[in-house]
Amino acid sequence: MPLTQDVTTKVTDLTYDALPQDVCDKAKLLVLDLIGCMIAGSRTRGALQLMPHLSSTDCGGNCTVFGTSLRFHPGNAAHANANSASMLTLDDSYVLFGHPGSSVIPAALAVAEEVAASGKDLITAIVGGYEMSLRLGAAIRSSEKRDRQVKGLGTWQIFGACTAAGLLHRFNAEQMADAYGLVPMHAPLPFLRKFHSRPMSLLKNNYGWANRGAIMAIDLVRTGFHGNRTIFDGDDGFWVMAGSDSFEPREMLDRWGDRYFTLETGFRAFGVCRWIHTSIDSLRMLLSRQAFHRDDIESIQVETVSEFVRDFNGPWPESTIEAAFHIPYALALELHDKSSSSGLREEDLADEGLKKTAAKITLSSDACADEKFYAKKLLPARVTIALKNGVTHSAEAEIPTGAPGGPAFGQAEIESKFLSLATPHIGEANAQHLMEALLKLEALSVREALQFCAVA
Repeated sequence: MPLTQDVTTKVTDLTYDALPQDVCDKAKLLVLDLIGCMIAGSRTRGALQLMPHLSSTDCGGNCTVFGTSLRFHPGNAAHANANSASMLTLDDSYVLFGHPGSSVIPAALAVAEEVAASGKDLITAIVGGYEMSLRLGAAIRSSEKRDRQVKGLGTWQIFGACTAAGLLHRFNAEQMADAYGLVPMHAPLPFLRKFHSRPMSLLKNNYGWANRGAIMAIDLVRTGFHGNRTIFDGDDGFWVMAGSDSFEPREMLDRWGDRYFTLETGFRAFGVCRWIHTSIDSLRMLLSRQAFHRDDIESIQVETVSEFVRDFNGPWPESTIEAAFHIPYALALELHDKSSSSGLREEDLADEGLKKTAAKITLSSDACADEKFYAKKLLPARVTIALKNGVTHSAEAEIPTGAPGGPAFGQAEIESKFLSLATPHIGEANAQHLMEALLKLEALSVREALQFCAVA
C-alpha cells in the first residue's frame, strides 16, 4: 500500500475512545496553555498590526478571536489566533520541531466552533494533528549540513492543522489524501535561516498563514477539488518540496497508537526561544544555591551550542521578537527580577541597567554541546559566574523546564500560567470559568467551553 494511503488510513481511523487517558489529559492542558498564549498575545504589537488587515477581509463569521470581541470566519480566526499564540514566545515546544500547538490548535478550535463539535471531537482532532505533524517532521528531518542552510517549520507543520480540520469535518481516507495533496500549495517556504537577519519579522514562524492555508485546503476538498493522493511517496514527494535531503518513511507510521508525540511535547516556562531555556535554568540554579547580587558579578560565561552562539547574541534587541532570541538579554532579565515567564515587555528594551548587566555576559560554543543537540535533541548549556571577589560558580542543564525529563512544569504551573496570561484581559471570573471548562472539555461542546472568552 502506498505510504500516503497508509498514513491517511491511520489518521482517519483515530477515535477518542481509542486514546489513552493520559493523552487526552495532555491534550486538554495543551489547549488551556495555548488559549492563554492567544489571549495575552492578542495585545502585542505583532497581533495588533495584523488584526485590522484580517478584519478588513472578513465580513463576520462565528469563530472566536481570542483576547478580542471580534468574530471571524474559520480561516481568518485561525490565522489571527495562531499569530497571537506565538507573539509572547510562550507556546508549547518540541525540541528541533518547533511549536506544534500554534500550528494545530488554532485551526482545530476555529473549525470545531464552525461545525459545533464536541469536546471529545476536538481532543481527537488535536491529538491527530500533533501526531501527524510531528511524525512528518521526524520523517523529513534534514542532515545537519542541509539544516544549516534550509529550515522551515510551518512548511510541514501545516499538515497538522490540515489533519485536525479534516478530522473535525469527518473526512474519510480518500478526502484526507486529497487535502494532503492540496495543502502544500498553501504552505510557507522554509525561510527560517533568514529569520535571524535584522530586523526580525513579527510573523515569526508564520503559523497564522499555515493554519489559514490548511483550512483553505480542507474547504477546497469540501467543494469538490482533488489533490495528489501520493504526496508522501517517491523521490519527488513532499520531503523534497520542503527542502530536506533525507526521508525516513517508517517514522510516519512507526508505533502509531503506541508512542504519542503529544506526550513528548513540552510546555514553556519562559517567554524566549526554547533553545535559551537551559541557560536560564542554569542561572536560576546558581541563584537558588548561592547568595550574591548582580552588582557582585564580574562576568558571566555561557557555553552552549554553536548555532545558539551565532544566532542568539549580537546587537541589543530593538523589539521583543529580537529579545526572545537573545541570551544575554534573557539572563539579564532574570538578574533584574524581570523574568520572561509572563512574556517580554517593550519598555524593558530601554532599561540601561539591563544593558549594563547583559554586557557582562559572553557566549562560547562547545563541540560536545553541538553533538548532543543534533544527535540527541538536547539543549546543553553551562553558565559560569565569576564574582568580583574571585569566586566562581557554575551550573549546567541539558533538558529545559517543562520538557519531558526536565524540571517539572505540571498542571498546577500550567494553570497558574494560564490565569496570569488571561486574567488581565478577560477578567478573573471569566479566566477561572474558562480554565475549569477547558479542563473538563470532554464533557462539553466546544461552544460551551468557550463561552467565557468575553473580553473584560
